[in-house]
Amino acid sequence: MAGRSLEELRDELNRLMLAHIESVKAEMFLGRLDEEALLQQEERLKRIREVSAAFLAALRRSAA
Repeated sequence: MAGRSLEELRDELNRLMLAHIESVKAEMFLGRLDEEALLQQEERLKRIREVSAAFLAALRRSAA
């Protein structure tokens, strides 16, 4: 993920968070998610952590 701009990372993080919010809403209002939806949710959370770490690192680099 090195070399990606703050804007690219922010946009991806925003997109992932919006998708996660929709997934949580579906789980809350429609009941239990199926196995595939749960797997997608886990993968999305993993990606959110990765992109968040890259975003913070990019912020530190830009502040230096």
